[in-house]
Amino acid sequence: MTKPLLTAIALLVGSSFAMATTLDAPPPYAGDVKPATQAPVKSSSAPKEAANPLLPSKADMEKAREDRAHGKIPPKFDRQTKIEAVRDENNHVTEYVVTPGSTHIPYKMENQADRPIDSTPGGNSKSTLGTTKFIEFGW
Repeated sequence: MTKPLLTAIALLVGSSFAMATTLDAPPPYAGDVKPATQAPVKSSSAPKEAANPLLPSKADMEKAREDRAHGKIPPKFDRQTKIEAVRDENNHVTEYVVTPGSTHIPYKMENQADRPIDSTPGGNSKSTLGTTKFIEFGW
């Protein structure tokens, strides 16, 4: 039993050495193939500024300089979150409207100070604000 096992192992080791030597040698057709040469790519005659459409053009820069000389100031985009309180006729706050500065999409929270505090299990007994309304459907 050991003799056939040793013979099989010797054949596997010998074949792995034979495979290693054939894999290390270059393939027979490697010298026959010429590498493909590509013609150099010519760049367009347009200036590099026109390659990026997001960059301002020279005409845009001239218009901005003229506007600045005449005192026109470009608008600044407000990135601060705004919180507004909506009041009823008795000057009680009925809801808060929050407008994030990043998205400018407002959402509302009702002020439930006039309602009894929610003392049910799982209810928030410390807050008088209702559930946030992120989406409001109107017909």
